Amino acid sequence: MSEVPTKISKTAFLKYDQCPKAFFLYKKFPFLRDPVSKEKQFTFNRGHEIGALAQQLFPGGIDVSKQTKNTSEAAELTTRLIANNTLTIYEATFVFNGALIMVDILHNDGKSWNAYEVKSSLKVSEVYIKDACLQYYVLKNSLPGFVDLFLVTMNGEYKLDGELNINQLFKKRSIKSDAEKNEEFFTNRIIQIKNLLEQNVTPDIHIGKHCFSPYTCDYLGSCWKNVNAEKSVFDIGKIDREQLFNWYNAGMDTVDKIFIDDEIKQHVKIQIESIKNNSEFINKEEVRKVIDSINHSCCFLDMEVWSPAVPKFKGHKPFEQLPFLFSLSYIERKKIVSKHYIIPEKSNNIHQFALKLIEFTNAFKSIVVFDKNLEMQVLSKIQGLVPELSELIKSIKDRVVDLADVLQNYHYYHPKFKGNFSLKAVSEIFNENSEYNSLDVQSGIVAMYKYESLFTEMNPIIIEDIKQQLIDYCHTDTITCLKFYEYLKEKIKD
Repeated sequence: MSEVPTKISKTAFLKYDQCPKAFFLYKKFPFLRDPVSKEKQFTFNRGHEIGALAQQLFPGGIDVSKQTKNTSEAAELTTRLIANNTLTIYEATFVFNGALIMVDILHNDGKSWNAYEVKSSLKVSEVYIKDACLQYYVLKNSLPGFVDLFLVTMNGEYKLDGELNINQLFKKRSIKSDAEKNEEFFTNRIIQIKNLLEQNVTPDIHIGKHCFSPYTCDYLGSCWKNVNAEKSVFDIGKIDREQLFNWYNAGMDTVDKIFIDDEIKQHVKIQIESIKNNSEFINKEEVRKVIDSINHSCCFLDMEVWSPAVPKFKGHKPFEQLPFLFSLSYIERKKIVSKHYIIPEKSNNIHQFALKLIEFTNAFKSIVVFDKNLEMQVLSKIQGLVPELSELIKSIKDRVVDLADVLQNYHYYHPKFKGNFSLKAVSEIFNENSEYNSLDVQSGIVAMYKYESLFTEMNPIIIEDIKQQLIDYCHTDTITCLKFYEYLKEKIKD
C-alpha cells in the first residue's frame, strides 16, 4: 500500500516549525538530506533502546510497528486493537487532519486512555513539549476516552540498588495544560503546512540562525553549498551567530570585507586578521608564561568517560559520568612513549583506575592536559569514590597544567582552526589530513557509545578491536597535545 504524501509526521512537523524549506526538502527531496553522523546515529539508537525499556512500565502490550509495513497499515491495526479492547499498545498510530503520530505507549486503565512519550533525557525541553502537544492534539481528536499524555524522562535522582526498578528509573510529566492552551496553534500550523505542499514550490528561505536551532538542520549541504568556503565569515568562532549573519546578509561573506572597528572584540579581530592574511597569531609573552609553567619533566594526559542512560552499577544514577580510559604520553630519549589503562568491560573498578593513574603519573612534575574541566571533574569524583587515595589524587590535580589556556585566552590562533578551538582543530597544524580522520573513533561521544557496546558484545575479537579503537583515539589526543606543546616551544624561542 503506498503512503499518502500529505501525511505530516512529528518529525516533519518539527522541521516545518524550524524552517519551512527544510520541511519541504524533507517531504519532496529526501535524497538531498545530509548523511547521518555517527554521533547522531548513536543518539537515535539510544533513544530506541530507552523507548523499548520504558515499555516495561506497561508490560504485555502489542507493538504495532513489528506487525505492519507502513503507517497506513499501522493506523488500521491500531484501530482494530482498540476495538478489540487491547489495553496496552506500543507505537499506536493515528492520523488526524493530515497529522500522523506514533505513540510510544498507549495504555487503558479500564476507564480511559493515557499516552506516554518516552525521551532518553533527564530534562524536558521546549521541543519535547511541542512534540508531545502535537500528539495530544491528534489523540484528543481521534481517540474517544483519551485523557492525558505524559512525557516520560529519566529520573536523575534514581540510584541503582540491586535489580533495576523501572518505575523509579522513569518519571512522568503531564503536558495536558500546555496542549490545551496551544490547540489552535496546531490547527493553524497544519493549514500552513498543507498550503505549502499544495503550492509545491520550494520556499525561498535564506540561511540563518534557524539552521542550528533547536537542532542542526540535516539539509545544510544543500542550503549552504554556495557559501564561500575561502576565508568565510563563518570561519570565525566564539561569536554570536546573529552577528555573523548580520555581516553575511550585508554582503560581508568573507573576512576581508569586514570593516574592523572598536566595537569588534579583540578575540574576533585576532581571528579576522589571521584568516584574512592566512597567518597564525601568537602572543609570545603570554604563551611563554604557559610554557614556563610546565616542568621539563612532564607527561600529557587524556581521559575518556561514558554516561550510561541506564545505570549499570550499584549506587549510580542515570547519565552519571564515569571514567573508563586514560592515555598518557611523554618523550623519552627523543621518542614518544604512550601508556594507557582501560577499565575491563562489564566492570567499574575505579579503585584500580586510580591506582594506575597514580602509578603512571608519579614520575612527572607536570601533567599537561587540553581543557582540564573533564580531567578535574574525574579526579574529584575519584576522590569521593576512593577516599583512601584522595591525597595522592590531589597531588595529580596540583600538577595539572591546561594547554588549552593558550587558545581559550586567545594567545594563539591559526587560520586552519576555522573558529574551532578543539584539540582536533589543533591537529590540523601538523597534518593536512588530520590523524583523527583515519580513526574509527573521532569524538568523545562516539567513544562513549563504543565503550558501552562492550557490555553487550559477545565476540571476543570484536571486543578487542573496539578497545583498540578507543585506545588509539585517546592516544591521538595526548600525542596531539604533546606536539602542540613542542610546536609552541619552538615558536617562542628568541
